[in-house]
Amino acid sequence: MLLLALGLTTFSEAAGKASIPLPSLLLCESGKAAIAHVVHNQVDWTYDLDGPLKDVQPEPDDTFLVAGGTKQVSLVKRVWKSFRVIWDWGKVNTGTIESAAAADWDTNGHPTLVVAADSKNPRLFLAEARSNGVKIRWEYKLPVAPRLVHLCPDSGNFLVILKDSTVKEIYFQEDKEVWSLGKADGFKDIRDLVRDPWARTYVADAAKGSITCLDPHKKTLWETHLPLAPGAFQDMALSLFRKHNKRLLLASVHFADNRGDVVYLLNTETGKVLQWSDRTAKGPYPHFFKATLNEAFYYQKQ
Repeated sequence: MLLLALGLTTFSEAAGKASIPLPSLLLCESGKAAIAHVVHNQVDWTYDLDGPLKDVQPEPDDTFLVAGGTKQVSLVKRVWKSFRVIWDWGKVNTGTIESAAAADWDTNGHPTLVVAADSKNPRLFLAEARSNGVKIRWEYKLPVAPRLVHLCPDSGNFLVILKDSTVKEIYFQEDKEVWSLGKADGFKDIRDLVRDPWARTYVADAAKGSITCLDPHKKTLWETHLPLAPGAFQDMALSLFRKHNKRLLLASVHFADNRGDVVYLLNTETGKVLQWSDRTAKGPYPHFFKATLNEAFYYQKQ
């Protein structure tokens, strides 16, 4: 039986139901500049940064893209019991990167272009995935500092979440906004948002403590208020994947005042919570502000 991410009893286990095993996870530790890798309910390894950690994303070639530390953005590979930094942007004038996502890959699944969200000079920019002679190919000015950026697998557009909790979808080939979301649509504090290959959008709202699934016209298909909340929602993160022929959504929550960290597993078709973890206070894992899968499922139309 799987204990979701934190080593404690899940709802489905308590109910005597068969649990759905998860792939390995990457945890962004809170209070420490480190990434923890969790597999089979154990911390397998940790990767320490030399400065604050902002974000981590898995890549198809078994590397992981890191935003944070003095190098701002780096591509890292686990090699035996150590790590190899394949490239970093330590010498690139990037501003302050809050989030980065691969935007294109070669035939081996190695990132070739990266889109980054810069909060110092509020903008998105697209740059080459290498260390030396990096060229910024495109940039787009934003009205407010960004929090996160994601690639849309359905269109190739960029989804950027701003710090005022609004979302903009940018069609970068024509430098224009083609879709948006915010308070006018009933959302109060959007912390993460992901798009699936069929143009459905999943929104994590910390103020409501909920996950909402929208169709391309922003019609609500379902909304789920997450249970087992020991306090106010602070940080939320979403990841899409497929297991046992089911399309699933992993949602991680870090609660205010360090009251706990919870991982939820939802059915993407219905929004039903299939299982969840309890608080981390008694578990073997470090506190985290984000958990994501260590497999790049969301690049594939499944």
